[in-house]
Amino acid sequence: MVDRYATRDTVLGPAAIRRGDLVSVSLTGANRDPAVFTDPDRFDIRRAEARLQLAFAHGPHHCLAAHLARLETRIALQRLLERLPGLRLDPQQSAAPHGLVFRKPAALHVRWDVPA
Repeated sequence: MVDRYATRDTVLGPAAIRRGDLVSVSLTGANRDPAVFTDPDRFDIRRAEARLQLAFAHGPHHCLAAHLARLETRIALQRLLERLPGLRLDPQQSAAPHGLVFRKPAALHVRWDVPA
C-alpha cells in the first residue's frame, strides 16, 4: 500500500476524489494486468512488455537508480547463465509469488545440467 494526496479533483470509476484527499493505493496488482502483460503470472525475464512494468514507480516518484539496477541485474544474470549453462527453474516446484508488499516466491528451486 502507498498513500498519496490527490493533486486535483478527479473521478475514478464511481469515486469522486477531491484535491487534498488521502488516496491509498494497493500495489498488489501492479504488473499483473492481463490486458498489458501476456501471461502476467509467469516469470519471464524476456517479456516483450518488460518496459511497462512499475517496479521502479512512475512519474515524480520514479527511482533515480532504476537504470543502474537494471544494468546490474542484466550483468548478474548474464554472468550466472554463462557460468552455469543449463540452469533453469525446476518445473516441478512452484515459483508462484506471494505477499502484499514484496511479492516474491518463498524459494526459487532450480535445476542444472552439468555439461559433459
